Amino acid sequence: MENITQKYIKQILNTNFEDFSEKTIEETKKAILDTMACMIAGVQSPVGKTAIKVLAELGGTEEATVIGYGKKLPAPIAAYITGQCCVGPDLSDNYQPESIIISHPGEAVIPAVLALGEKINASLEDIFVAIILGYETVGRYALAIEPRRPEVYSFSTHYSLGAAVGCIKLLKFNEEEAINALGIAGTLAPLPVTMPMWGFRERPASWHRDMPGHANFAAVMACLFAQTEFKGTHLLLEEDTKYYKIAGSDNYHPKALFKNFGEKYIIDAITYKTIPSCYFNQPCIEATRLIMEENNLDINDVQKIEIYAPTNLAKNFIYYPPRTSVDTASSVKYLTAMYIMTKKPGPDWYLNFEKYLKMDSYQNIAGKIQVLEDTELQKILEEQEKVLGKVKISTGKQEYEKIVERVKGNAHNPYSLKDIEDKFILLSASVIGKEKAEKIVEKIKAFNRSESISNIFSEL
Repeated sequence: MENITQKYIKQILNTNFEDFSEKTIEETKKAILDTMACMIAGVQSPVGKTAIKVLAELGGTEEATVIGYGKKLPAPIAAYITGQCCVGPDLSDNYQPESIIISHPGEAVIPAVLALGEKINASLEDIFVAIILGYETVGRYALAIEPRRPEVYSFSTHYSLGAAVGCIKLLKFNEEEAINALGIAGTLAPLPVTMPMWGFRERPASWHRDMPGHANFAAVMACLFAQTEFKGTHLLLEEDTKYYKIAGSDNYHPKALFKNFGEKYIIDAITYKTIPSCYFNQPCIEATRLIMEENNLDINDVQKIEIYAPTNLAKNFIYYPPRTSVDTASSVKYLTAMYIMTKKPGPDWYLNFEKYLKMDSYQNIAGKIQVLEDTELQKILEEQEKVLGKVKISTGKQEYEKIVERVKGNAHNPYSLKDIEDKFILLSASVIGKEKAEKIVEKIKAFNRSESISNIFSEL
């Protein structure tokens, strides 16, 4: 009788390009462009710069491109750096079946798949298949272990499983090799972190975030080890192995790994964002935008802006002013003021935050904003798992109120491929040049199945 690990790996190995709909292929184009945009923009972020400074100096065989940096490094190192670069802009995609985010699958899977894919000269078809099934694994394992322990605030441990599955598909492992690689990846995966380790309430915030660099590195290394005589556990997904406890949960529902597999895919239901911020902040920012625009309000006519958030989230994001670029993504006051002032999010928000904090026009806006804890919103979060943003804006003569749950970009109100193209150009053009950025977009959109991923990286 097959165990859980065997059954899951078998369904992964039996899934091929022909099993995917046109919609799934189109959604994969979005995912690739979105994550590549984060990788490229992240090269200029302090998080990306430190990863490059520490690891690029190690040198080694030129196997995979650090996108935006322009040099090739060993595939595991390139996967680590590009994974960490995704953290810098805080613009990675989300998987949120409802309001609550349970993974950022792009940063978890795509750096490893692209690095290993370039090393072995994989075709775009193979890259797409690997990414789709990597997303599937990240999303399904997250569903299987929700809810996690309340002190855990990290997805990093199960990231390695999704990245490993992507690499397994690229290398066309048989069942035994694949199970071994998955077991090794689980052993090499980073540990989760606790809420205090993030530093939301004791700033500056930690730069590790969800540690996608570690997870992608672990996955590539696991698959390279699996090509030798190295042996890992063959029982990673079994209940008695209790890997879910290492991933930060006391719950494990293996049925989530199999339910409706192949009928629809995780990658078809991904949320994307354009505001460089934790997604939990975005309903508040969107509510502010809607009030200002729908009522034609000028900031000079506004006396105060009150932002209400669930108690626990408000305590995490109330910190002000930001001390580092990473802090900006978790300061709802800074983000809201920036949105009102610039009306167009971009890398400038986190790269030049110190400049903005000193501007009189910025200070005028920020001085009108208060972030308040709301126990009713906290109750909704706990009982219904919904994150609502409530905003009240007063002009002195009139008060306006708006409550927002979902902002544009999620599966209920999705971004188009054109929206993601625009995001890619915005984030990458200043790093690699607009002409190169546009060429990459066209290559991914055209999707010549037999074309090598190395040809696309040659554009960089």
